[in-house]
Amino acid sequence: IVNEPKKYIGDYGVDSVRAAYENRGKWYYYLVKEGLDQGLPLEFVRDAMREAGKFQYETRFKGMTEIDECAGEFMTYGVEKVNEGEIVEKDENHLKIDLGYCPLVKAWQGLTDDEEYMSRICDCCMDMDRAMAEGLGWTMDLEHTIAAGDGNVIRGDIGVALILQV
Repeated sequence: IVNEPKKYIGDYGVDSVRAAYENRGKWYYYLVKEGLDQGLPLEFVRDAMREAGKFQYETRFKGMTEIDECAGEFMTYGVEKVNEGEIVEKDENHLKIDLGYCPLVKAWQGLTDDEEYMSRICDCCMDMDRAMAEGLGWTMDLEHTIAAGDGNVIRGDIGVALILQV
């Protein structure tokens, strides 16, 4: 898995938020692991992340009808700087965002070398964004993910492509 930051290295603000996101990644990893160890199916994670996505929709995106509005709200400091996010395509019906780095995956890499497991829990995480998009009546597809080892697939250095479509 290729997952190293390429931008904003040494920027105190970005480094601080990346460290906080890595810590959140460790919490998520251990919550998922404990649930699985207790006999819960992985679907419990998807359910929880979908609920989190519904909350995001209700508190941040509800009422938005235009891609530009959604893009403006979605492209937070965290997405743009911490995840090295970039809008690479946008029209009135779709938005494609590439992310070049994931602090959650970085945290997981320090806890396991099971790349298949990281890919599965990453996909569960993305159910939050899928549910947020569904609230808008849109769809969200993942072309590639860092956790699946796609770090060098898109334009040579981008690891995640989120595509929102109306």
